Amino acid sequence: MIARVVTLVLGIALAVMARWDPPGSDVYWHDLVIGLVIAFLSVAGMFMRGANILLTALGLWLFFSGMVFPIVPHIYVGLVAGTLVFVFSLVSSSDRTFWPFGGTEPAKT
Repeated sequence: MIARVVTLVLGIALAVMARWDPPGSDVYWHDLVIGLVIAFLSVAGMFMRGANILLTALGLWLFFSGMVFPIVPHIYVGLVAGTLVFVFSLVSSSDRTFWPFGGTEPAKT
């Protein structure tokens, strides 16, 4: 579950950081739309199966989108956010290892 929260924050951050791109440009709309879709899918991934697969695909696309939009800030944001979205999309939604809420009990030795 914590992985979905992290990808939610990454999606919102990507959408907010789109304002550093030239307004109305293709890169602006790309970062805004991809960020909002990542945020939506991370929330949907908490309740629906299969949303992680789409998050994985979006993480890969974001990582390689610097080749399509060769603007320096977008390349760095795409590399970092794409890598993090990809890695966190591989974590199961039922994993509560670092989740601070709820009734998780410590591991038995």
